[in-house]
Amino acid sequence: MAIDRMKKLTIVCQVAATQRLIKMLHDLSVVQLTDASAECKEAGERLQRPEASAEKCDGFLHKINLILGLMDVFAPVQEGFFASLAPVPLIIDPKELCDTAQHFDLDGVFNVALELDTAHRNAERAVADLNNQLQELGPLEDIPFALSDLRKPKRVGVVFGVMTPKALVALRRDPEAARVLAWEHVAPGKSLRKNGTGKTGAALPEKGRVRVLAAFLKENEEAARKLLAANGFEETSLPALPGKVRDHIRELKGDRAYREEEIKMIAAKVKDLTVHRRALQVLRAFWENRKMQTLAHVNGAHGKWVQVLTGYIREKDLPDLHHALDKEFPGASLAIDDPAPGDDVPVSISLPPFVRPVQLLINMFGLPAYDFFDPSPYLMFSFFLFFGICFGDVAYGAVLIALSWYIMRRTRPYENLYNFAKLLLYAGIPTVIFGFLLGSFCGDLYSAEYLGEGNPLLRLMTAVTVLSPMDKPVVALLAALAIGMLNQFYALALRMYGALKRGDKATAVYDGLFWLVALPGFVILVGAMFAPLPPALFRTGLALFALGGLGLVLTQGRNAKNPIARLVMGVISLYGIVGGYGVTSFIGDTMSYCRLLALGLTTSIVAMSFNMIAGLLRPIPYAGPVLFVLALLLGHLFNFSISVLGAFVHSMRLILVEFFGRFYEGGARPFTPLGFDSGTAILKRTGS
Repeated sequence: MAIDRMKKLTIVCQVAATQRLIKMLHDLSVVQLTDASAECKEAGERLQRPEASAEKCDGFLHKINLILGLMDVFAPVQEGFFASLAPVPLIIDPKELCDTAQHFDLDGVFNVALELDTAHRNAERAVADLNNQLQELGPLEDIPFALSDLRKPKRVGVVFGVMTPKALVALRRDPEAARVLAWEHVAPGKSLRKNGTGKTGAALPEKGRVRVLAAFLKENEEAARKLLAANGFEETSLPALPGKVRDHIRELKGDRAYREEEIKMIAAKVKDLTVHRRALQVLRAFWENRKMQTLAHVNGAHGKWVQVLTGYIREKDLPDLHHALDKEFPGASLAIDDPAPGDDVPVSISLPPFVRPVQLLINMFGLPAYDFFDPSPYLMFSFFLFFGICFGDVAYGAVLIALSWYIMRRTRPYENLYNFAKLLLYAGIPTVIFGFLLGSFCGDLYSAEYLGEGNPLLRLMTAVTVLSPMDKPVVALLAALAIGMLNQFYALALRMYGALKRGDKATAVYDGLFWLVALPGFVILVGAMFAPLPPALFRTGLALFALGGLGLVLTQGRNAKNPIARLVMGVISLYGIVGGYGVTSFIGDTMSYCRLLALGLTTSIVAMSFNMIAGLLRPIPYAGPVLFVLALLLGHLFNFSISVLGAFVHSMRLILVEFFGRFYEGGARPFTPLGFDSGTAILKRTGS
């Protein structure tokens, strides 16, 4: 359970063998290539960076992505439960990969898909254009006359627009308007009548605006428009359409229906292409990896006769590389070195199957530096302890174990999903344990109120319950705070271990040991403020805090050159203003562990609330027992879902912030050897 030892390698071969060598490294999948030009600076101009073009690969990928994209539009894959949890990579057999790459008619399928895609885009554009026209003509649909009629008069000008009812009344009463204008209120569904009397075919609405058709002689146009503008008339531009608007709208709707039917026919033809979906996905993985091989050439450096490749390899994989080179490239030269201090070494962590699921938590934060240590095994106890307390319920833990086991069986080929399910299965065990210790089985479902006096479950829970947070919340709170303090001390001990592993004894003592001496003393002194302590214990606490505090004052400002500045920084470091820790940080981090009590109480209280609701339904005649069971199932399913999420999130927070924040710094780049496997596809190898 450690970070894999890495080796730097340099391979020198003939230029003509470069392509075969990179293919061999790709198939072997044990070497992460680096920039050989940067590694071989001393060679100067004798080595040059090769050029590599992935245009061919990009061309194939473009065709494949177009076809798959079209399928995703018309025939998307219905993801199952497990695929919805996380992206599920495609598992490909080597024979299937080879057969698909050699025999699949990509050009033929692409030509069909391209034709369908073009037709679909044209139809979509046509539908969008028709919708825009319908949207523009919609407000004019009830105009009862043909728009072309407005353009027929030669001596008369006609305008159409809107104005307020009040302005229209004022216009009717204006003698000047009666002299130069003729108008009509165009009411929906009403035919126009001759104007001149000021009467309309429909009553004016009290609110809003009305539509008005106004006419005037061409010689009176200027005066007429001024009168209309003075009364708030807003002209509406009418489209140049033959006939009535409603007739044109009917034609547009017919065209839209035709185009929509065309899209349905295209969708049916695309669905026929889905028989090739897997083959296309396999082919996409093939060309993606062919592109990786092509671009890998750029990492090399070549001279007139030789090619140089550099990179990193795990020490345990060296025998495989030696064997492959001896077999296929006996003339190649291989040089192995240890990474130099300061090198950006990629990190690979090998863990036994039992611990491997916990690495998911490390990946969320970031991999440790190469010269640090893998914290995976050290956080297992803390994470499962926190999760068990937050989610502590016997029944919920049993359900979590069963559900996780089922998911593990269904996702064994998918490492990430499998390990996540395994992590939840492990977490279910402390959930059951703390459910017994804290007296929770679906809340208080085991009580006499629901299962009767003297039921076996009640006797069992009564016998094993150690502390009921509902009955003794203060004791439970103190226990949560004690767990928090111990976990902080544990994190400081790991800080010392990490510093010693790097050979930094000063940091281990100054930033680890002194705090481990001072903080227990501080806790004892604070405890003496709330409860009387034995004098010997109080003196011990005072001595510890004084000794550790003195060490911190003298060392926390060690980077300052001025002695007074070192002393001042050492003093204020106790508070936490400078330095990596402080008393305030310790108090704040410890108080965060109150969430253990809060989450545990929430799980139990919500469960008990659903039990009470179900209990109120049970006395209902006939339907009562059914409603009782149904309410229990739905209520506890809801509580299980939100509580397991809360327990995971808050346990992770206590690990990533309050725990990791004391000793761990992530951010190292992962070891990614050149090879086929990726996040989207996995090549099934012999024995897997």
